[in-house]
Amino acid sequence: MRINKQLQAAIRAHAEQAYPAEACGVLISTTVGREYIPCRNRATTARENFQICERDLAAAEDRGDVVAIIHSHPDQAPAPSMADRVSCELHELPWGIVGWPGGDFEWFNPTGFTAPLLGRDFSHGLLDCWSACRDWYAREAGLQLPNFERRDLWWEEEHGPSLYEDNFKDTGFYRVESVQRGDMLVLQIPTPGRPCFHPNHAAIYLGDEPALTSEPAPALGGAGPFIYHHMPGRLASREVYGWSQANRVRLILRHKDYRP
Repeated sequence: MRINKQLQAAIRAHAEQAYPAEACGVLISTTVGREYIPCRNRATTARENFQICERDLAAAEDRGDVVAIIHSHPDQAPAPSMADRVSCELHELPWGIVGWPGGDFEWFNPTGFTAPLLGRDFSHGLLDCWSACRDWYAREAGLQLPNFERRDLWWEEEHGPSLYEDNFKDTGFYRVESVQRGDMLVLQIPTPGRPCFHPNHAAIYLGDEPALTSEPAPALGGAGPFIYHHMPGRLASREVYGWSQANRVRLILRHKDYRP
C-alpha cells in the first residue's frame, strides 16, 4: 500500500508520542481521501503489544471505511511478528508497521497464514495457552472450539471472572477424575510475587504418544507422559508432564466430542 508523505508524518509523530509503548491506529478512507486516526493502546503490556481501544475504533469507523491497521515497533525493525501475521489474517486488512526510532515502514497483507502448533510465539489473547488448545483440537481432532475475549492478567482479579471454570461446560467439556490422551488440563500457575486467584493455564495431555498428525515434529526423547502447551514468554512446545505441573492441576476436562 502506498500512502503520501503527510500520512507517513502523522503515523511517525504518533509512534514518537507513544514511545516506548506501541502506538496503534487505523487508516480510513473518506469522501475527501485517506486519513490516519490515532487510537489508544489498551494492552496491559503496551511496550510489547497493542490492543486498539474499541471506542476509538468505533469513532474511526463512523468517520470512514477502515482500510488498514497501523502500529509501531518500539526499538525494533518493522518486520511483522507471528502475532502480527495471525492478527492480520483475522482483520482481513492490510497492516502497516513503523519502526521507532527510525521511522521505517513495512506493509503486509493477509496471505492465509496460520501459526504452527510448535514453536509459535506467545501473545496473550491471540497466541496463548487457550489459542494453542483450540488449534490442537481443530487440527488434531477436527473440533472447532469458540474463542473468548480475555484481558491479560485476568487471573489476578480476586473478584473477577474465572474464565476456565466459568466457561468449560458451555465449550463442550466436562470434568473427569483420571486423565487420558486429548484431555485438557487446567492449571493454576502464579507469577512469583504476584497474586493468582484463578486457574490460568491450559495444556493438552498427550500421554505416551507425543506425535502430531497435522504437522511434522521431531521425536521426543525419554519417557512420557507428555503435554502440549504454551507458556508466557516461551514458544509453544511439548514436554514431559511432571510433578510440578501435576501439582498445579485444578481441572481435568474431557470434550464430549473428542475420540482418542
